[in-house]
Amino acid sequence: MEAIILGSGSGVPQTDRHLSSILIRKEGSSVLADCGDGCTKRLLEHKISPDELDAVFITHYHPDHVSGLFMLLQWQYLAGRTKPLYLFLPERPSVIMDILHIMYTFSEKFPFKLHVLDMEQTELYFDWISSTNTDHLYGYANIIREHSLHNQMKSYSLKFTGDNGDLVYSSDLETTDCIAEFITGVDTIIVDAGHPDAEQILKLKYRDIRRIVLTHGISPSLQTRRDELDKDYFELAREDCVYVV
Repeated sequence: MEAIILGSGSGVPQTDRHLSSILIRKEGSSVLADCGDGCTKRLLEHKISPDELDAVFITHYHPDHVSGLFMLLQWQYLAGRTKPLYLFLPERPSVIMDILHIMYTFSEKFPFKLHVLDMEQTELYFDWISSTNTDHLYGYANIIREHSLHNQMKSYSLKFTGDNGDLVYSSDLETTDCIAEFITGVDTIIVDAGHPDAEQILKLKYRDIRRIVLTHGISPSLQTRRDELDKDYFELAREDCVYVV
């Protein structure tokens, strides 16, 4: 199994980093975890054909994780994709279909079947991929309650099971504690280092994880403690690098 980080930047656009997206390949299957702006261009740079992707997983609806989805679907449509595509979403899947209709991108015209599903259905279709909830969006509770909004505050981390170990993509987190059981003993974690405080990242080396890849920027508190990032465990995310598990 291998993972290629197509985008490792934070929510603030940067000239030297792309927005969140990771390509995972296992035994002839290819899936995309998150779809930040520009991810279709990144796939083309890696010579990924329209029919190669089997599924797209959106971990949460912040723009830097989902804004490239609509261009990706348009590419699949215009390129003449024929095989089904599975799209797993964190909450209210029908909303994405409404947005597609607003953009005059009608799935009814697609030459392929688009299966739009809830993230919690993942293991019914891909038995080597699982998910768990994170605490990333809980801070929005007051504004959602105050304005009677329909947001469900759902965000997810993903685990990909390989023959030689597991890989976890944490996506965005407020704490690593919220996924502690999910990540213990995995081979590799690609973890958000931009939101959790330093202590939440540094304690990961006690979770029996072989390799900890820091993505999505680095928080100010972790920046001041960079000398504590043991090189036997931690490394900064490198876009286009192939991480083999």
